[in-house]
Amino acid sequence: MRPVLLLGLLFVFGLPLPAAAHQLKLFATVEAGTVSGYGFFVGGGRALTAVVTATAGEEPVVAGVPVDDDGSFAFPYAGPGPLRLALDAGEGHLAETTLAAERFAASGAGEDQACVADSDGLAGLIEARVEAAVARQTRPLLEALAAAEARLRFSDVMAGIGMIAGIAGAALWATARRRGNTS
Repeated sequence: MRPVLLLGLLFVFGLPLPAAAHQLKLFATVEAGTVSGYGFFVGGGRALTAVVTATAGEEPVVAGVPVDDDGSFAFPYAGPGPLRLALDAGEGHLAETTLAAERFAASGAGEDQACVADSDGLAGLIEARVEAAVARQTRPLLEALAAAEARLRFSDVMAGIGMIAGIAGAALWATARRRGNTS
């Protein structure tokens, strides 16, 4: 029984598990036909040496473009969505996200219209301007939400400690039970 238990424990603890110590996240948004964003590591710090790749379907839009000095990127894109973004910070750190087609339809509608002759055109222009203003105002909220979802929470730490205590308790119980049966 003992070799089987030892082999089982070695198997369970030897399984490869993903590490999240330096997990990379990607924040991206669309404003007035420009895709912009940045990559950041969970726990703080931006990805300063990353490169961005964007593809629309199978067609590359941008490939291997380095981020700016502050870790941000921006490039014009007026095509239809969806747009798939990948940020590679090297050493296995890769983050991906997809910007839905609806985000591009709202950002580019009516931007170049200087004069509107009918009420439908005016309503469309107003709607496009309002959506662009809302996008500008909600960007800080979306950034804060992305950062909050990525950070390590106190409950995560407590859950890890509880798991360790539970495994130790189960091991002590099994040891005490085995000693009780052999006496």
